[in-house]
Amino acid sequence: MEHSLMIGRVREWVIRQLTLGHFSTRSDVVWRAATLAAKVGILALCINLAMEATMAQFDLLPYPFSDAVKMIFIMSPTISFMIGFVAYLVVGFAIYDLSRERSEFETLSRTDQLSGLANRRSFLESFQECDRQGKALLVFDVDHFKTINDRYGHAAGDLVIIAVAGILTKVFSARARVARVGGEEFAVLVCDRGIAEAMALGEMVRLRVEALRVPYEGEDITVTISGGVTTLVMEDSFTSAFSRADRALYKAKYQGRNRILPAPPSGDEPSPAEDVEMPRRRFRDIAPDRDRAVG
Repeated sequence: MEHSLMIGRVREWVIRQLTLGHFSTRSDVVWRAATLAAKVGILALCINLAMEATMAQFDLLPYPFSDAVKMIFIMSPTISFMIGFVAYLVVGFAIYDLSRERSEFETLSRTDQLSGLANRRSFLESFQECDRQGKALLVFDVDHFKTINDRYGHAAGDLVIIAVAGILTKVFSARARVARVGGEEFAVLVCDRGIAEAMALGEMVRLRVEALRVPYEGEDITVTISGGVTTLVMEDSFTSAFSRADRALYKAKYQGRNRILPAPPSGDEPSPAEDVEMPRRRFRDIAPDRDRAVG
């Protein structure tokens, strides 16, 4: 039993020593291949010495043991290292290339191709991971975006989306998750600030977008943006939190656009009169990676 356990531990140790692992750069591949090849060379040297010593014990060597030792020290490590280095290098570069391609694919699958922001899938994952209590969710929508598309064309609309995405990225810190969740709709999850600071940042976005001029075919396209902000609680689902912020956004649109409004606290229901005056927008399950600006 103890003998089997010892063999198992030795086997695991050898596997750990000879496993290539993961690589960040091509230099890592070369360094790891050289390290493992050196270990293989040492292992081959020890095995050859043991075999020659065993054969010498039974007088099976056709030459003196001292000559055998000299030959082993000269040939065995060199040949083993060269073969091991080349083999590990080939396999290591293959693993590195596959790992890089997988990483690029994962990035693309979570990125909106037009704006370069996170897409809806990635944003949902960030929402689930965020400690939501007391944090803020902002939803923005470009005003009269369909008019921009109808008047200037979708290429102009794409430029507007890219410009607005750039402003959102610059205004919000690295800890905030900025995403494009629809054609002209953006969402921001702020995990390091409360509602007051989120409102101030939202207003900063509004002012910068209002001052924005997007050049297109000799004209400057002017843009405004509306937004809704809500405070999050731990029991919030994405749908419930988004619906509150979305309702505040709709109210900002209804009141004239180009403004940022806070949503009522979670659990506060709008009055019947407010429901009649301002019907709710239904939450839209928008495709995460639409790469065209739509109206």
